[in-house]
Amino acid sequence: MDVLKNIFGGGTPDNYEQRAQQYQQSYQSGQMGGLNDQDVAQRYQQTLQYAPPEVLQQAHEEAFSRLSPQEQQQIVNHLQQAHNDPNQPFQYPQFNNGGQQGYSPSQMGGMMRQAQQQQPDLLQNMLGQGGALSSPMAKMAMAGVAAIAAQHLMGNNQGGGGLLGNILGRR
Repeated sequence: MDVLKNIFGGGTPDNYEQRAQQYQQSYQSGQMGGLNDQDVAQRYQQTLQYAPPEVLQQAHEEAFSRLSPQEQQQIVNHLQQAHNDPNQPFQYPQFNNGGQQGYSPSQMGGMMRQAQQQQPDLLQNMLGQGGALSSPMAKMAMAGVAAIAAQHLMGNNQGGGGLLGNILGRR
């Protein structure tokens, strides 16, 4: 629960489990309007910082699967721009082949995992307030990643122990 507290802690009152459940409910219902933009950006950043890499990749995959192909391509385009910028450390080898259209949510989850490892601020700069993708779509993706990560960390997914439980061998 320490990871969950690190992601959803803070605020008044400091009820991180309730806040995590609010994110899950908002994401599942598709009603993100009730979530504060600044809070979403902060929870996303905390998720990037504290969630295990496997949880992050799966959370990105699931969040991206809910976006339209055009919205997915927009995210891929921004990652490809970062890859092509010699001043950015992010490198994704598949982009060296000229890139392709239509990356799957699974491939996008891998891109995001690699971006987080190589250039931790890239995702926040890209999706966060004032970022290139600062939009309702980006808010949905960021809140979705936090919500899905919380779901896995709390063990509320199908499979019983949650992804973190599976990683740690607990069921």
